Amino acid sequence: MLRKLRACCIILCLSGAFICRSLAVDSPPEKPAAIPGESWESQRDKTFEFVWSTVNDAYYDSTFGGVDWAAIKTKYQPLLPNASDKAALRTLLQSMLGELHKSHFAILPRELAVYTPSERAQIGTIGIEVAAVEEAVVITEVDLDSPAARAGLRVGDAITIIEQQPMGDMRRFLIDAGYSPERTTNYMVRFAGSNLRKRVGSKLHLTVLGIDGVEREMEIPFELYAGVWSEPVGDFPSLPVKCGSHLDGDGLVHLHFNIFARATMKEIRAALRSIPTPGGLVLDLRGNGGGIAVMASGITGWLSDREFLMGSMRLRQGHIDFTVAPQANAFLGPVAVLIDGGSASTSEIMAAGLQEAGRARIFGEPSAGAALPSSFKTLPTGDVLQYVIADLQTSAGVMLEGRGVVPDKIVTRTRADLTAGRDPVVDAAKLWLKEKLVSNAAQK
Repeated sequence: MLRKLRACCIILCLSGAFICRSLAVDSPPEKPAAIPGESWESQRDKTFEFVWSTVNDAYYDSTFGGVDWAAIKTKYQPLLPNASDKAALRTLLQSMLGELHKSHFAILPRELAVYTPSERAQIGTIGIEVAAVEEAVVITEVDLDSPAARAGLRVGDAITIIEQQPMGDMRRFLIDAGYSPERTTNYMVRFAGSNLRKRVGSKLHLTVLGIDGVEREMEIPFELYAGVWSEPVGDFPSLPVKCGSHLDGDGLVHLHFNIFARATMKEIRAALRSIPTPGGLVLDLRGNGGGIAVMASGITGWLSDREFLMGSMRLRQGHIDFTVAPQANAFLGPVAVLIDGGSASTSEIMAAGLQEAGRARIFGEPSAGAALPSSFKTLPTGDVLQYVIADLQTSAGVMLEGRGVVPDKIVTRTRADLTAGRDPVVDAAKLWLKEKLVSNAAQK
């Protein structure tokens, strides 16, 4: 069990925040891809060299933070003969990348990378979302008429076992390895999330603990995801997109989207333009693992009447600034941003930039602290390498990697809140927005 946990956790610890996938813990070995005229040994060795060289050339820090990257190659290359299949090679490569102790390094199995409409038609969902609540992996949303709803899964249920992996064992392993309780739970959420989209027709095996203390074992079929997919960008694959907004009777718009992808831009812009005057915005970035980084400054341009710097990326050569360019008819009313441990990467760039500029007040729980810009390349085996190309700091010089964004007001959810349909984070944000609107009106 310890060996299996260790391999699994290496993958999770190093997976990119906005595209987290893992291998099933007990999946059978995969046969090497058949490439005419090329042996598995040749394909394997080329892939190892490709990964090492790509990181060697592209990693933003030529000193590798004090890690001797050449020595790391010497350490892992002799282990290659033990990698008799793609799954074993992935584990070895993840271990090698793990020596850098940074987020946004991952080996994504090709069968889980979606690029074309025909591939999207093969990927299914059970219709739930999960988050870290009370140090557990808890169901926060159940789609109507979904396989999960029909099976009896409920908001507030805690996942205790998923695909034969006990969450308690994973927690103990990570805590013993020195990870904080917050980061441990975040990794557990990523692992659970990586098992929530699989091939249509396959089944998910899990055990949940209800708010009543009763455990229930379930086998739930995956059905076609009928929603919107993002379009691939180079070797960065497609991902399911969820974006929605709601205007309440107090003139407050609640906007939530799960990924920074071009497919969300039209709906985000429409939501911002729907805010009345006077009115306020709840920008809900909880569970948003990131995406296209420049979208953070682009969306912020619809919320500002001045130019300012949100942050900067430092590459091996030069740097790139995230500069906000104010847009015509921008919304200039009060903004509340919601974050949690699932808010990562581009979400952290946006939340920190708005916070430092004094343009928004942040509510919720500290973000993931996984904010290194990355890129993607297809490997000789067909799998996809995600690798870090830059570091990122805010306009005030704060490094978000490993630290995250700290809310102005810490607000947490409980399982009881979820079960009762309450959201104290949204409530706190809306209370502040209403007070802000009253204060603004009194000053006029």
